[in-house]
Amino acid sequence: MPLDTDCSVELSLPSSPDLARVERALDHLAPGVPVVGLTDNHAGRARLSPLAAISACVRRGVRPVVHLSCRDRNWLGVRQQVLGAAALGASGILVVRGDEVPGQRVPGVAVTEVLRQIPEWVAPRPVWRGAVVNPFADPTRELRLLERKVAAGIDFLQTQMVFDPDRLDRFLDAASGIVPPQVPIFASLGLLRSERMLRFVSTRLPDCPIPPALAHRIEGGEGRAVARELAAAIGSRPAVRLHVIPLGAEAEVRRVVRAFRAARRSAHSGDRVLAAAQPGPGSPA
Repeated sequence: MPLDTDCSVELSLPSSPDLARVERALDHLAPGVPVVGLTDNHAGRARLSPLAAISACVRRGVRPVVHLSCRDRNWLGVRQQVLGAAALGASGILVVRGDEVPGQRVPGVAVTEVLRQIPEWVAPRPVWRGAVVNPFADPTRELRLLERKVAAGIDFLQTQMVFDPDRLDRFLDAASGIVPPQVPIFASLGLLRSERMLRFVSTRLPDCPIPPALAHRIEGGEGRAVARELAAAIGSRPAVRLHVIPLGAEAEVRRVVRAFRAARRSAHSGDRVLAAAQPGPGSPA
């Protein structure tokens, strides 16, 4: 079951049992974004279970991808979450280690082992298996982890937030022999709109560099424009797709996706023009 979408968006679930808030966010996203990732205790805080939002996605024709955090869970809890997601209609499961909490070290289960077991647990229902990768962390370590995740079995990859597309290019070149061509890579784009958000990413997210020029613009209130520009930069790269992390700005997502798709169409149009200009067999050079 190939993941046949050019973009996805992440829905951060609330810390209260407020499904109405989830419904309002989804109304901004559907039908423009076909796949929505539902976070699992992001930022290391207890939040509404992603299972609670699956039916709201399905009713809107959106395919939900349930995030599965492996920290703070044993095998019984992990398998229960996977079974619940599949039974309720999730299209995919993104398996992550989970956000660390400063000063706390908690046990969990191995991401690669969960990826390996998912098909057996949900059979005969197919679901996409996803994993994350950080192109900006230590490359030797990340490439080694990536090899293990690919060997365990994945259908898509999702990156850390990208603020430096050129560095993303360099990592993808290094990973080109590891990631199978049929596995799509979604470059994550964070909608940072304030100095507080910028400070959180800079201090709490490991290995998520933001170039000073972009940081200055975000501090000055240009976060939405920066996001659209980055979306266009990602769209010009045919090797990657787009994953938007709106951080509460779901109403802005469609404009970001439009910027991405416009750049992608332009890039593909340019490729066709170049191909048509190439001399064919027997043509004069």
